[in-house]
Amino acid sequence: MVTPQAPAEEPSSEQSAVARPPLSALLPTDALRVLAVAAGLGVFAASFAEFRLGTAAFIGAVLCPALVLLAAIDARHSLLPNSIVLTTTVAVAVILAVGNPPFGSFPKHLLAAAALGGFFFAFAALFPGSMGFGDAKLGFLLGLALGNHTFAAAIYAIAGLLVAAIYILATRGSSARKDVIPFGPFLAVGGILAFFL
Repeated sequence: MVTPQAPAEEPSSEQSAVARPPLSALLPTDALRVLAVAAGLGVFAASFAEFRLGTAAFIGAVLCPALVLLAAIDARHSLLPNSIVLTTTVAVAVILAVGNPPFGSFPKHLLAAAALGGFFFAFAALFPGSMGFGDAKLGFLLGLALGNHTFAAAIYAIAGLLVAAIYILATRGSSARKDVIPFGPFLAVGGILAFFL
């Protein structure tokens, strides 16, 4: 069975300072950079086009471009950098605190964040190698930003992962059963779909 890859965002303490490359080395290059910039600008503009100047628009303007960047990095490096995930989480929390939270009240956003992030954290702890703690942090961010729409984001992400796994197995055969697929891009796309849909 093809399983999501655990992002190497949580190396051992001895390897932490050495193994983790700087963010500048992880940023997309070449055609992927062009695609990431175009998609990031697209979702930024779409947030304001869809939600005008409401709180949701500002959340989308911060969240969605960050998700595009995280998807590009995780797809290539199997990493979800803390510097992006945590900074975006703080920014979303500030916007929610000063604005009128979309998709439910602020406590509901916190509850959704704790639920999805906690579920992914427990899964990563109980089944090492199936999911990384970076995915748990991203799950917390999605819950905080999406509130009532968090479950939809998770469903979209899992469905996308299953389709990808089936495709890989169908095209590469049983030898692909031990292949790993980074889960971050699916979470990112699921989050963007849930935000707009």
